[in-house]
Amino acid sequence: MTGKGWRAVIILGGFALLGLAGCAQTPGRSCADEASYFPAGLFPSQYPASDELRRRRYAAPLQRLGEPSLACAPAEAAESYRLLWLNNLAHPVVIRVTADGEGATLAAAQLSGWGWAEPGEPLARSLQRLTAEDWQRLRKALQRADFWHLPTSGTLYGVHGGQWVIEGQRGGHYHLVDRWSPAAGEFRELGELFFDLAGWLRPEPGQ
Repeated sequence: MTGKGWRAVIILGGFALLGLAGCAQTPGRSCADEASYFPAGLFPSQYPASDELRRRRYAAPLQRLGEPSLACAPAEAAESYRLLWLNNLAHPVVIRVTADGEGATLAAAQLSGWGWAEPGEPLARSLQRLTAEDWQRLRKALQRADFWHLPTSGTLYGVHGGQWVIEGQRGGHYHLVDRWSPAAGEFRELGELFFDLAGWLRPEPGQ
């Protein structure tokens, strides 16, 4: 792994040693279950899996890592973007970038499980501070992809490929874009940038 700025990397043999920010809380609502990670009704009925099942599948690796919920973050929370990458032939990957008045940080993690199955246990975590230039690279990639205006669902579905799920939260606004194995284009480039910023290998084309 390579990268810019300071970095802390821990290879894990059991459970996580590198703490991440706790789940944001709103009155009367827990942010530690699948219902709060992803709002009910987020995924359309034409998806191969039901809304409830897809929310549960996507929430499982986030729960295992102790990731915060972006969907229920308060309006004053720091701006955050998160990639969840799931592939039946690879270990799940979660990469989150958070920016506040002190700059931007990136937290990346890989689990031992496979795709939609049991997410497994944390294999590795990386935590680093991004440069101002890197944060601007991400912001420009978000703009090129028109992230905040893309529909949540795509039109392609499959089995042997990768699910690219990117969430965003800023100023109390939340959005999620879910695509299966995007072959090319601005959204694929946005997802690959998360890997680049983490210093981790990009998925191969078709994944």
